[in-house]
Amino acid sequence: MSWRTQMGMGTAGARIGFVCVASAHLNKNGALVDHLTIQDKQWAFCPSDVRRGPHEWKPTGGVTLVELEIVVRSMRERVANETRAKDG
Repeated sequence: MSWRTQMGMGTAGARIGFVCVASAHLNKNGALVDHLTIQDKQWAFCPSDVRRGPHEWKPTGGVTLVELEIVVRSMRERVANETRAKDG
């Protein structure tokens, strides 16, 4: 078994071990950016851009990209609701 197979690299079923939960990184930026990187030997996803820090990495327990999209959408909605409540 190759190291790529062991790490889940290059496979459609790769699991994401970390997500960046920094509130500044939850905004959709619309730019073509890198969302994936490696953190503690696992895939890590930043909704904004992994090349821009600082990040606040939170373990996911190992989710797919599809599952992660749902999580990120919920995080964005929560932040938007909190912002509206403060501005209200």
